[in-house]
Amino acid sequence: MERPEIVELLFATLFEPNDIEPLSPFLSRRVQWILSATDPKTLGEESPPNAIKFSGKQGFQELALYFRDSLHVISGDLTGCITHHQFIFAFGRVRLQRPGASQPVETNIAARITFLRSKIIKGQIRIAWRLVF
Repeated sequence: MERPEIVELLFATLFEPNDIEPLSPFLSRRVQWILSATDPKTLGEESPPNAIKFSGKQGFQELALYFRDSLHVISGDLTGCITHHQFIFAFGRVRLQRPGASQPVETNIAARITFLRSKIIKGQIRIAWRLVF
């Protein structure tokens, strides 16, 4: 499977966290996940102060559950990927159902996924939304 296809699978699994097994072969045992809210003051930082960190394959499942349970993400779409050496820069849209709101809200999501061969070793994800701690 090519790296962009792995990132497509990652996004699909992130938005539907019921079964991460199809993604598991492409995750390093020590994969690091960093989730942060988009903030112009922290765009160049590796790990901004508002970041939430997860690690390992279990960490990906925790990240996906955070998306579903804390951010109330109901769906999402990967709209593009750019490959650059060992990185994939991915971007898309997510739909969140705010408690008490009748219509979902749509916002942007971007990720920089770092690979070592065909394994993801680091995922840095930024969402244009306030994170819930």
